[in-house]
Amino acid sequence: MTAAMLIADPVVNAACSAAAALVLLLSVLPKLREFGRFHAAFDAYGLLPSAWSRVASMAFVAAEAGAALLLAVRPSHALSAGAGLAVVGLATAAVTINLARGRREIRCGCGSDADSMPLSGGLVLRNTALLAVLATAAASSATGAERALAPLDFAAAGFCALALLLMWLAATQLLANAGRARARA
Repeated sequence: MTAAMLIADPVVNAACSAAAALVLLLSVLPKLREFGRFHAAFDAYGLLPSAWSRVASMAFVAAEAGAALLLAVRPSHALSAGAGLAVVGLATAAVTINLARGRREIRCGCGSDADSMPLSGGLVLRNTALLAVLATAAASSATGAERALAPLDFAAAGFCALALLLMWLAATQLLANAGRARARA
């Protein structure tokens, strides 16, 4: 089996789309619950004038929620993965720009306990892994695989999505712990 054949398999698309949808959903919900906290983190990035920050942060949360919804409802559509790539790519670019500026003290604004996580190269690597998952979903969608998913395929995709989600959560927890350790030092 070649890599192209593997990427064309609809199980790959389903697993990657489901994992990315879950990650985005887990990122959106805390931002909606504590929007003021997210807005403060968004504003601290200093990429937009403060006057635009509130509207732009609302637009970002809406785009993130929309991407999660698209990935959940239309996983085999390339636009769904493209929306996720755009949102995660934008967030990763914002982190990278601030790291290049030497601004490591900013909290990421990622949602939940991860909000206490300062910007770091590890955060960029974690986001790059999610971008790779989304790019795989996009590539898989673009192949237009004709095979229908069988019941066992749904189980396989679900377990793969769960494994990807657990890796994301573990990476997030490690980064949050490293940030706390740095703060104490």
